[in-house]
Amino acid sequence: MRAVRVLLPVLRPLAGRDGHGRGGMLLAAALLRCSSPHWAPRRPQPLERRLAWGAEAVALSRAAVFRARSGAPGLLARSLALHAQLLLQAGRYADALAAAEESLTAPDAHVPSQRTAFGHLVKTHALARLDRADEALVAARDSVAAYRSAVPRRADRDLPLGSTAAALRAQAWVLGRAGRTAESVTIYFECAELLRALSVWRQARLVVLQTRVLAELIGGLRVLGRFGEAAAVGDDFRERVPPFVPWLYPEARLLRAALLIDLAWCLGAGGDLPGARATAEESVACCRALRVSDPAVGDSVLVLALDCLAHHLDRLDAHAEERVVSEELVRIHEQLAVTDPDEREPGLAAALDSLARCHRRDGEGPESVAVTERGVELYRRAVGRDPLLYEGELARTLCNLSIRRRMTDDATGAMAAGDEGLAITRRLAESGGEELRPLVADRLRILGRARYRAADDEGAAACFEEAETVLRELMEAGDPRAHEAGLAAAQSALAKALGAAADGHLDAGRTDEAVAALRRLRELTGRTALTDVHAGCVSAFVRSRDRDAEGTGEAWRRMTGEAWPSFVYRLG
Repeated sequence: MRAVRVLLPVLRPLAGRDGHGRGGMLLAAALLRCSSPHWAPRRPQPLERRLAWGAEAVALSRAAVFRARSGAPGLLARSLALHAQLLLQAGRYADALAAAEESLTAPDAHVPSQRTAFGHLVKTHALARLDRADEALVAARDSVAAYRSAVPRRADRDLPLGSTAAALRAQAWVLGRAGRTAESVTIYFECAELLRALSVWRQARLVVLQTRVLAELIGGLRVLGRFGEAAAVGDDFRERVPPFVPWLYPEARLLRAALLIDLAWCLGAGGDLPGARATAEESVACCRALRVSDPAVGDSVLVLALDCLAHHLDRLDAHAEERVVSEELVRIHEQLAVTDPDEREPGLAAALDSLARCHRRDGEGPESVAVTERGVELYRRAVGRDPLLYEGELARTLCNLSIRRRMTDDATGAMAAGDEGLAITRRLAESGGEELRPLVADRLRILGRARYRAADDEGAAACFEEAETVLRELMEAGDPRAHEAGLAAAQSALAKALGAAADGHLDAGRTDEAVAALRRLRELTGRTALTDVHAGCVSAFVRSRDRDAEGTGEAWRRMTGEAWPSFVYRLG
């Protein structure tokens, strides 16, 4: 291609003014070759320069068509198709679509060829970027069909006009964007098999496409929860794409990093924690290398890799290493948030919450609370910009703040945070988020524990009773096993709160209220077989009898019409 560029000054005089000379088509073909991407691993010319060359090639081809030069219509169609691809790369999607559609109006466009197939391929990407998914799918199918039945043409051989695999990948990509992930994965598998069947030479020319297909395939499998298949694809990737490829093809570095991140998550979800950790560490190393060549992109992907690594270090109980990674993650998010707070502050808030967990685990309660409070404020700002996206995260972080304040004996602050977190969760659940109802129960327990720590035993009991009610409704409507642990936790906490409430009422001389709490505790023993609940009930009745046998016995008879239940406190 360098030799062709050298010839451009020689060819321009031959083209004449406005390209009407005899050398016009020759210059157009040379410009077309210069503006086209080349498969060899070399630094491409700047996009602006290639756009100018492509536009000039189109203009010269139009002039040749106007003068009825032989072969000019085909040259114009190829020029338009390749210029459309450059416009696509420049983000000028409407212009790219117009150029691609014009390239498909050539006299011989009805005959399937690599050129017409490429026109449909560019049209697919342009329509997808313009959020016209249905039309993009039609164009993608046309592209695949055209490539499969293409008539070889000598003029198309030396130009990078795509392939059947590229068209299949585009079809799968559009399906994925449309939320049709299962269909997308099926086509990705077909594309991967097609690439596998190619010769080594052809695979070398399509190594970036191959990396992209495998990366997007693993991402789709992760969404579908097909983690075993994702791990197999990861093995295939390591076998077919050598580690040195990203160094030869810079555009493959980001793809490799994204693939390794998704693969690490899939391995972890499939139970291979050591493999997930090793893959996450590999992804971090890949992102660090990318950061050197492209800091903006490298930082954006590095935070994803570090988050993945921190998660799996936590699952492996490698907490010292997890803290180091979490601290680095916060630092990078802080740097990114300086220049783009709207986009980056929510990520910083999530990273701060993870770091706060590390502080709490290391016994640094005040530091944990301070870091969490900072994350809450960041989420509040994010909610101001986009409530729908961030209210749930604000509620989650508020409840974490409640837990961490309670563990530092700030019961009042714990109640305030827990109450606000629960209120947001209730509102989201009432507005149609049925999947949030289990979270309502969880956050009722968090608020209940905060109230219990603040000696508001009746308020705590009310929270635990409501949590029990919510969980029983969920168990009746769905899989009971999914909520058994939560129900047991709510009932155990309720037994403690009711026992403490009875003691508190007796201390204040409120015998009737104490007996009411004991009645609720006794009813609880009829709803559960948990040993600690029954033991707590026995202990509470024994304490009440020992402190005021006459008063509690009289109140019990008056309120229930029955004698004091002597069997309750038989410890033997």
